Amino acid sequence: MTKALPLKAYLLERLFFLIMTSVPVFGSKHDIPLRISMLHVPTPVVAGDSILLRCGYELGNETLYAVKWYKNMGEFYRYVPASDPPLKTFPQTGVDVDISKSEKSSVYLRNLSLESFGNYTCQVSTDKPYFRCVQTTKHLEVVVPPSDGPVLMEEKSDYEVGDNVSILCNSGKSKPAPELKWYINDQLAKSDLYDKETVVYPDQLESTSLALRFRLKPDVLHNGKVTLKCVATVKHISAVTTKEIRASGTLQATSQKCLLWACLAIILYLQNKHMKIVGVHCI
Repeated sequence: MTKALPLKAYLLERLFFLIMTSVPVFGSKHDIPLRISMLHVPTPVVAGDSILLRCGYELGNETLYAVKWYKNMGEFYRYVPASDPPLKTFPQTGVDVDISKSEKSSVYLRNLSLESFGNYTCQVSTDKPYFRCVQTTKHLEVVVPPSDGPVLMEEKSDYEVGDNVSILCNSGKSKPAPELKWYINDQLAKSDLYDKETVVYPDQLESTSLALRFRLKPDVLHNGKVTLKCVATVKHISAVTTKEIRASGTLQATSQKCLLWACLAIILYLQNKHMKIVGVHCI
């Protein structure tokens, strides 16, 4: 016959059971916190620059076997602490590793190019008895800024009030294609005032053309001129080209025409006393 435990002994037994079942068992595979805590891939980057890729990881109670780096599934760098030497590189298109500046959790890449563009993966694996592996991936974008600022081309250089202005902004070659914007007197031009075209070249670089068309009205003239500005932007890099269209002579000619019409109206009035002049309007 089973003898009942005193109440105090029973409570101590239950408390001991709860403590033991709440303590993690690190010998279990499922309780080992192997993970990658951080993957730093600076992006976008400018072609020709160098960057440092960093991979932070936590092993828990496991032993590190290797840290491997891949670009688009192709391995280019490996750290194996048990090997001699522990660091090793593998050729991959667009990847130039400076092994003197690399270590177990970081890789230094130099001379980036358009071919460096792609997905970069850090993979961490552990040694026996678990032989587990975790990995994470981030995308690297490479930018080629335009070598020149925007070039402006216009149909003519002399304008009169009422003329239609047509001017083209051509960006330099870059990757990706520059985003172009037109400004009239520092005010962003309305989208219906221009046409856009993008050209892709055999070397993968691109350029953009943006035509601005508007009517030269008196209200856009400031001191006889209008200032046009084309802004080309590739990611965080911008270039600006500004042009002034002068119409001071046009304003004078318009005033002369207005005076001529006023004189003609006065002559007609003097010739015909019964004629009523309502007013003379000039634009």
